[in-house]
Amino acid sequence: MSLKTLTPKQLTIIDLIDRILDKGVVINGDITISIVGVDLLSLKINLVIASLETAKRYGIKLPWEKWEREVKHAESKGLRR
Repeated sequence: MSLKTLTPKQLTIIDLIDRILDKGVVINGDITISIVGVDLLSLKINLVIASLETAKRYGIKLPWEKWEREVKHAESKGLRR
């Protein structure tokens, strides 16, 4: 797969979304609101944007994989039908 450099005029929103989903984007951030040195609100943001294929390729655990294992385990024990 070769990467081509696009000029700003050639880059469309579809190309941007395609590239983000193909490569993935990670956004980490901390936001703190304080008054007179007293922290009133603190937010920690960890955001991953990627396609399912990209997430699996990088080993990102998807929530429903755990749920599926739990359901199969419960069904094997006769706890759920």
